Amino acid sequence: MAKEHIPVTGGCLCGAVRYESKEPPTKGFICHCTMCRKHFGGPFSMTLKIAGSAFRFTRGEFKYYRSSSFGKRAFCSECGSPMAFVYEGNPDVYISVGSLDHPEDWAMTKDALWGQITHLHVDSKIEWYAINDGLPQRTSKSDAPVEQAAKAYVAGTS
Repeated sequence: MAKEHIPVTGGCLCGAVRYESKEPPTKGFICHCTMCRKHFGGPFSMTLKIAGSAFRFTRGEFKYYRSSSFGKRAFCSECGSPMAFVYEGNPDVYISVGSLDHPEDWAMTKDALWGQITHLHVDSKIEWYAINDGLPQRTSKSDAPVEQAAKAYVAGTS
């Protein structure tokens, strides 16, 4: 692994939006839900949890699309780059690994020393994609609305 760059910096494709975090990420998520797949344009999304108190824009700002009652998807209004996810009522920012200037610093592997990495909503994953990286896997809770399950997971109570 490369030397971790602090502050953590990144931005969109065109450079209209730039951000930084004065603290390192604390967790990583690989989400297989349908909304994340559509937002990020791939078989899953990869995001890092950044403390809201450590996050700031250095140029421009995100534009948001409310994709559910509990969260918004962030993107650049100029080039359309998907950049983050934010939960309603939670100050933390879940930054797209692809928007980082140095994604190599934050390995999304079972051997990552910087934080826990977890696959989410694996019961929604694309059928032909095999998960074989040894990371923990979580399914959607069929007995609870998605909103309750997401809030509980973010709060660390599930």
